[in-house]
Amino acid sequence: MDVDVRHQPTRTVAVVRRHVRMDELAAFYDTAYGEVARTVGEAGARISGPALGWYHGMPTDTVDVAAGFPVEGLENGPLAGRVEVVELAGGPALVGLHVGSYDDLGAAWAEVEAARAEHGRPGRGDFWEEYVTDPSPDGDPSRNETLLVLPLA
Repeated sequence: MDVDVRHQPTRTVAVVRRHVRMDELAAFYDTAYGEVARTVGEAGARISGPALGWYHGMPTDTVDVAAGFPVEGLENGPLAGRVEVVELAGGPALVGLHVGSYDDLGAAWAEVEAARAEHGRPGRGDFWEEYVTDPSPDGDPSRNETLLVLPLA
């Protein structure tokens, strides 16, 4: 996987953010994405990019994670239910495109971290995954495309 420094734009995202046990992460994503999409639609706004998982700090047996989508037509703040609209700050970041199963994301993130160490710059403390391809139960997991983004301090 090629990993390089790219400038990320600041984006407005609608998300559900929670502390989740790692063994409950997939179920959290399934619930959160549906809730965010429904709430954004009911607000008359538009999803403007792929689903993302935004991590705040390094996962252990639990993780502080926000799941949602970039949006247009919404102001920052609580939207409805558990959904809030927030700014995802841009700036320089290490970015790599992982093609393959989600089971291999740990190894892909290790490559991004190795690139960060080579650059000699600290991370900002958060990172995210953009799920470029929409996974399907009938799809081939080896064809999933996930953009890995590690903002730099």
